[in-house]
Amino acid sequence: MRIPPRIGKWLGGLAGAAALVLLATGPAAAAIPIGQPMSGEMTYYNDVGYGACGTPIDASTQYLVAVSYQWWTTANPNNDPLCQGISVQVGYNGRTVTLPVVDKCPTCDATHIDLSQPAFEEFAPTGTGVITGITWEFVSSGGGSTPPPLGAPAGLHVTGTTSSSVSLSWSGVAGAASYTVYRGGAQVGTTSGTSFTDTGLSAATSYTYTVAATGTAGTGALSSPVTATTAAGGGGGTGCPAAWNPSTSYVPGDTVSYNGHAYKATYYSTGAVPSDPSSWAVWSDQGAC
Repeated sequence: MRIPPRIGKWLGGLAGAAALVLLATGPAAAAIPIGQPMSGEMTYYNDVGYGACGTPIDASTQYLVAVSYQWWTTANPNNDPLCQGISVQVGYNGRTVTLPVVDKCPTCDATHIDLSQPAFEEFAPTGTGVITGITWEFVSSGGGSTPPPLGAPAGLHVTGTTSSSVSLSWSGVAGAASYTVYRGGAQVGTTSGTSFTDTGLSAATSYTYTVAATGTAGTGALSSPVTATTAAGGGGGTGCPAAWNPSTSYVPGDTVSYNGHAYKATYYSTGAVPSDPSSWAVWSDQGAC
């Protein structure tokens, strides 16, 4: 799929920063409005290099945000208050993500934020383009030495079951280094990714799971719980994955069942019907189950 051009692209980190001397006008003339909700729009970018705060970034893999040049108040952006432990909390369509400010968007207006690609994908596929109607606000992590607290993983869902295992998936959390999986409140494993398979379970039994992110800020809040029931034993088969749900946000690698077939996600989607010809790029038919 075509990746839309970044709106408000940062032009080369430190080298670009020297050419972008900020005039202290507009919102930048005042202190950072911590905790003041704003409405606006967001786009994404996937640059690799140096951010305006002088640190290496990879916007194609890291969770971060670039904010409008209008919020920066120093000629050298590396020394700006925005680089001293300031994050942006973004809310859209019932989901909230908190991202550290490490970069400047030289052509964004004051209410337009530019998310890194994986952060943007927490809300919508990159093909969506510009997302309007978001809410966001600056939040402080306490002067830069303490990272902001980790949020709860969103979108925890069951991707498959057998008579002895349950497979789970969830959305990533900004700043997370690993995730801890709990079954019935007891820890059953950790993973650096956003999926996990719990094994050694009893057949035809219900289990409840939650997940928490862990990083330099410690362990974050627990996700909303999800319940899965293992398949009946005796047949030796793996059974069908969990049924496709039109309201669930799926990520590449998720498996579902639909009309007696198993399907594997090859792209991010919500509402793409597995058997529909228009969804061939989203779901791969794995055969009858």
